[in-house]
Amino acid sequence: MIGTLGEAGYGHLTSTQAITLLFVGRGMDTVTQLADRAGLTTQAMSKICAVLQSDGLLDRQPHTADARSRHLALTAAGRRLHDRLSEAGAEAERTWADLVGTQTLETVRAALAAFARSPEPATAPSAHVRIRFT
Repeated sequence: MIGTLGEAGYGHLTSTQAITLLFVGRGMDTVTQLADRAGLTTQAMSKICAVLQSDGLLDRQPHTADARSRHLALTAAGRRLHDRLSEAGAEAERTWADLVGTQTLETVRAALAAFARSPEPATAPSAHVRIRFT
């Protein structure tokens, strides 16, 4: 999926920036929502959104429901990149399904979703692992 960024002329974007673009395209429309979902500070997510905005992928406007917040939306270029990334992700899933089988893929997907929803263990701070996909 990340290889798609380079093909589209956005090879300089990080995986976190690409995932942020996907989140906005799937309905998250504030920095706070994005930061909560990504497990980042609002300051860090605001910087990510600033990069996406400067690249012409994201538009930030005053939020009609909350004057302290900004409404985020994809630009036309952002929507095109979102669609390319989504298709690349779907292709990767098809490849994995062919490799390990649909049932195994569904089991892994369910396990990862459960892990993402679970609170972090309070007794194991050394268990944190950072994974960077490049």
